[in-house]
Amino acid sequence: MRGPARATPFYYGWVVAGAVLMTMTISGAVAAPMFSVFIPRWSDEFGWSRTAISGAFSFGTVAAALAGPLVGRALDKYGGRWVMGGGGLLMAASVAGLGFVGNLVGLYAALVVARTALMSIQNLGGHTVIANWFVQRRAFATAVAVNGSRLGLGLWPLLGAALIAVMGWREALWMVGALMALFSFFPLIAIVSRQPEDVGLYPDGRPPLPAHEAQSRQVRAEHQWRPREALHTHAFWLLLFAHMGAMVAGGGYGLHRIPLFLDRGLAEGWVGPVLMFHAVGMLVGGFVAAWFMGRTSYRVVIAGCMAGASAAMAAAGFIPPGVPMAVFTFAESMVFGGVFAMLPVVYAEYFGRDSLGTIRGIAHPAVVASNAVGPVFAGYVFESSGAYTMALVTFSVVLGVGAVSALLARRPVLR
Repeated sequence: MRGPARATPFYYGWVVAGAVLMTMTISGAVAAPMFSVFIPRWSDEFGWSRTAISGAFSFGTVAAALAGPLVGRALDKYGGRWVMGGGGLLMAASVAGLGFVGNLVGLYAALVVARTALMSIQNLGGHTVIANWFVQRRAFATAVAVNGSRLGLGLWPLLGAALIAVMGWREALWMVGALMALFSFFPLIAIVSRQPEDVGLYPDGRPPLPAHEAQSRQVRAEHQWRPREALHTHAFWLLLFAHMGAMVAGGGYGLHRIPLFLDRGLAEGWVGPVLMFHAVGMLVGGFVAAWFMGRTSYRVVIAGCMAGASAAMAAAGFIPPGVPMAVFTFAESMVFGGVFAMLPVVYAEYFGRDSLGTIRGIAHPAVVASNAVGPVFAGYVFESSGAYTMALVTFSVVLGVGAVSALLARRPVLR
């Protein structure tokens, strides 16, 4: 595969970034906003409570956590081609399978596959692939590629809602699964190797500068950490703690955003636009955070985004329905988008490319398990109190603590 990679008139890493963008767009079909469209249908047809449905979502996420270390090692050894291509096909099969469910056991089983493919294959794989092909332009390339999931967050719920209206929720899931399977083959074609050196290229498409010239231009040298070395740094654990806080709040609020807004008077016709504002906000937030990453400390950017998300959670229960909810969703999604797009970049910037998959795989079970806590916690709070108030307060506090952790996570020094 060396020939096609070197024959393109531009750096082939951007083709790889396009493949990641495609597969991350597909992953939006198994994210919380997509399932939030189906929650009312499942509740009406089967009588399932929001807690039970959220439990399936969280159970699938916990199961996904167990696969993280294995996927991380596979990415370091084999690269993202087969890992991400296979993950896309697994997601497609799980979504199509949801169209056949008739009980909670089937719902739980399908979501185990879907969430494992999303959380432990696509999310971990996408960031690792980009980090391997880019160094100096890593933040921007990550914003380009990983924000494909933001595109998916907007497109798939709209498509799902439209298909439900035309053909019913089961048929909608079968159609979405077929489309996902079709687009899952792109990474198998475009991701030709684990890193550019394997096909005779350099990261960013530029040969490394001599040491004296790099120093004069203040070009940062990337140090390669072994997993055991990374685990002995304060930065690893502080980043992990911040990541966990973001996942608790992001997962819980993401799944229950639409039910919360509907309970507060949002008209059904506004559901699609609100979800589109969410997707666009996430996308814009990733690029804005990437711009700031090139101009100030990484930890300051992450901490600022998390502080903004904390303030948003404190305000979410007071937003009037209609246009204000759409505008609020855009602003709230921008800060969350900055956190989720750029936090994985910090791992790569701090610990290098060589063992990044393994290092992030070690952190992945805790990060993914945290994502499972938020949805079921918010569902329980609603069922027990009839409102989401305590859940939103908790999410605000968790994000505030995460912002402090991110601010304290200084770049470690490899001794």
